[in-house]
Amino acid sequence: MLARLFDIRTIVGALLLIYGVVLTIAGLVPSILGHHDGQAAKNDRVDLYVGTDANWWVGLALIGVAVTFILWAVLRPHLADEVGTSSAAGSDAEQGDGVRS
Repeated sequence: MLARLFDIRTIVGALLLIYGVVLTIAGLVPSILGHHDGQAAKNDRVDLYVGTDANWWVGLALIGVAVTFILWAVLRPHLADEVGTSSAAGSDAEQGDGVRS
């Protein structure tokens, strides 16, 4: 279970989900960002996003990708190799390391 928690797909999915939720909230509630006038986008290339729903759309896209990563990790878990299995012991005997049991 601990290996599944620290799977890279779970970590990436969780981070993308957090960023997606924050961007979606910022897109849906533009009042938390402050009032923007329409003239800012015409005078400054940095403020081109003003008046668009870019935060909302990118937030929804990130949530979709995050759900994909998390579902991938849940439906197709990575199987960790067991340490000290019988096949590993058999391969040492086949190599002829000189130790007899």
